[in-house]
Amino acid sequence: MDAESTICLSDMVPALRWSRPQQVADVLADPRMPEGWWGSVTLGRVLQTFGVEWLSDRLSRLATSRWDHLALTDVIPAIQVHSVDPALTGWPAPDRAMVSGLGGWHRLRRLTPADLRTPTTSPEAVLAIVFREILNHVRATLTERPPAEAAPAARPAAAPSMAPPMAPTTTTTGPFPAQPGIPTTTGPIPTPATTTGPFPAATTTGPLSAPVFSTDTPPRGMPAVSAVPPPPPPAPVPPPPSMAEHPMVALVDSVFRDWDPLAKAVAVDRLFAAEPVSLRGLAHRLNVDRELLSAAQRAAEERVLTWLRSPDSAALTGHLFGLTEWLGAAATQDQLIGADPSHPVEVPTLGTPLWRVLVTLMPDRRLQDGWLVVGDLAGLRERTRRMVASHSPDSDVIELLGQLGIRAHSAKAWLDAVPQGPSIPAYEEEDKITPLPRRTPGANGHSSHRNGVPIPSQANNGPDPATARAALNALSTSAQRPPLSPHLVPGPRVASSPASDPRRWQRIDVTSGHLRGEPVAVPENYAAQLGMRPGTLLSVTGPGDNAVVLVWRDRQPVFDSLQPVLMRLNARPGDAVYVTVDGYRLDAQITS
Repeated sequence: MDAESTICLSDMVPALRWSRPQQVADVLADPRMPEGWWGSVTLGRVLQTFGVEWLSDRLSRLATSRWDHLALTDVIPAIQVHSVDPALTGWPAPDRAMVSGLGGWHRLRRLTPADLRTPTTSPEAVLAIVFREILNHVRATLTERPPAEAAPAARPAAAPSMAPPMAPTTTTTGPFPAQPGIPTTTGPIPTPATTTGPFPAATTTGPLSAPVFSTDTPPRGMPAVSAVPPPPPPAPVPPPPSMAEHPMVALVDSVFRDWDPLAKAVAVDRLFAAEPVSLRGLAHRLNVDRELLSAAQRAAEERVLTWLRSPDSAALTGHLFGLTEWLGAAATQDQLIGADPSHPVEVPTLGTPLWRVLVTLMPDRRLQDGWLVVGDLAGLRERTRRMVASHSPDSDVIELLGQLGIRAHSAKAWLDAVPQGPSIPAYEEEDKITPLPRRTPGANGHSSHRNGVPIPSQANNGPDPATARAALNALSTSAQRPPLSPHLVPGPRVASSPASDPRRWQRIDVTSGHLRGEPVAVPENYAAQLGMRPGTLLSVTGPGDNAVVLVWRDRQPVFDSLQPVLMRLNARPGDAVYVTVDGYRLDAQITS
């Protein structure tokens, strides 16, 4: 007997329960339903009365106007367990384009309605897609019959067919009709051919007689059934992953697929290799001049940087920003690989998994002893040890580690990896504990309380691809950002100056070429101090929220361009400008 579900709309959308009834009624009230129907009428009847389209449109309007500060997982919790094809197969093209432009379904779940506003899409349209997807699934579930009564009818078929044949009948038991296309049996029931040991059994076509063997002992000359077990079936070979199932892999692969052989060899063996081949060794293998290969690497690096700044990379840059925020200052390699189903998939053109490509594109962190760490692994471990030792045993260790940028899901593994023992004297006072600047747009530089009331954390809400692209394109004016769009804001830092801490500052003698946007060279030890190595790049936010990129090319680390910084300082040729990098922030000062 089927029982009607008693779930109502407010069970699916909990925000309806604690919202003001009048505010909800302004959008959802309808003469076809009683007052406050969202908390009393069953969801099945609601969908029959209004339909999915009407309900999705009204809920999207309500979420945009009243719940724009809530994550979608709080607005409609069912989104956390609802799975969709990553390629959004079968979706209408406009819906697929909007969701893909925001980083895909999995990233969409962590955003708020306010984060969905982009120059090309409106929050209402995206939210309507989300509600429509969930409600269509609910409607399909409510209309299905429960299969509980199918089990008793199927049970006799599983018993051994050793009994005399039953007379054919067309009578059905239970609510299910006879299956079409199955012929009615009018004679004895044929038994399937049963293999006993290595001998094939003959097929019986006549009436069944009594069992030949009435004891468990097999006849002479016949081996027991278990004497020769059948060989295990060969393990199925998994097919290669489809690019349609992993659009991020397909996107990266498309960037390098059309490169010429020399540039592709540089990308495979130098830029994205686990163990990069030396320039001399690669030049010898390819039988080309070393200077030609060095120029090819510089050109390849420029092509990657140019692509990262283009709109074509929006999905990848948005994924990178959200991923680094979730990983924090330190995360295991396994956490990185398991963060997304596409990460372990190999990029065909590069012959390396996607997660290794992402590590190369992360400007601020490196893999060290199985940990993906911002800066130096030993230094972060020592700071952790000093911090834990300086607090009482009953302190909240997870909260303490959060001050270093270690996320709660990595805290236990990180503590287990920190060696116990006396402090290492090599780390001096300049390594004081400072909070890791958060990459969450809009989360930095703001107080965690307002009027004494804690502000809910938005740590799980990564930036949208438009914000990532804006940082990489060095947008310097807030007027170009859409209203309510997230933006990168620096966190508080310890005041410093070239005179008080000269080791952290690098002097740059300004030339006319620097003012025109030409690269600015810096010493190798300065780049190494920032945790860089040859072939890597570091992207930081400079004054005026300008993106500044430091690239370590073959022999010389250079700032891609300091023109926006120098123009902001009103620098002229011959001036001495000092720059320093703290976390994700670049500061610059000009001497008087």
